[in-house]
Amino acid sequence: MTVPVPSVLLRRLGWCAVVVGLVALSTAGCVRLLEPRTSDATYYLLDGASPPDTAATPPPSTDPTGLRIGLQSPRLAPYLDETRLVTRHGPNAVAFSEFHRWGETLDRGIGRTVARTLEARPGIRSVEGVPWPRGATFDYLLRLHVLSFEGVGPRPPGPDADDDAPPPDGHAQMTVQWTLRRPGADTVLVQETTHHRTEDWRVTDYEGLVARLSRGLYVLADDVGTHLQALHRP
Repeated sequence: MTVPVPSVLLRRLGWCAVVVGLVALSTAGCVRLLEPRTSDATYYLLDGASPPDTAATPPPSTDPTGLRIGLQSPRLAPYLDETRLVTRHGPNAVAFSEFHRWGETLDRGIGRTVARTLEARPGIRSVEGVPWPRGATFDYLLRLHVLSFEGVGPRPPGPDADDDAPPPDGHAQMTVQWTLRRPGADTVLVQETTHHRTEDWRVTDYEGLVARLSRGLYVLADDVGTHLQALHRP
């Protein structure tokens, strides 16, 4: 019996399609193996370090006559608005760590840490982040604009580096512009920029980087608290 030529061609085309599909699946599987798995990543939260010169964060102030502060959503520089920790290598190069990530959105973590630290100061009754409770009233509104929040230094050693050689040192840096104003008023009462830099950061020590960045937020909260005291001084 003679098989029609079109049937033979269709069978050959069918086998070719199967082979191509298997190759594509195999290639896709190899690519997926190169991607970082969620279980390989380490996640970090701010506020893990203690404020300078204290053993632990003091409890919130219970002064019923203290100031009520409304903390607006911190604004991040676009390159910081993601879950991966950022390091800077030189003036124009930044790197995003696939295996070291924030355990919450960075704006939320910064807002939480600043609010907690401010509440521990005398004369501050409460610091509320958005969304604010219905009917909440505040003495002042605080707005943060985070311009830098990263580690700076040489790139970490590659896989061929000498295991006995210590990783190079860098530093952690934070720059935040911030304003204070009265609710319902457009006039800015205070407009300042807080810079903080901590040396002796090993470029492979991401836990140490997060601790140094947390300390920068304590310095920021201290600056804000000092200006609030000056504004509210009789």
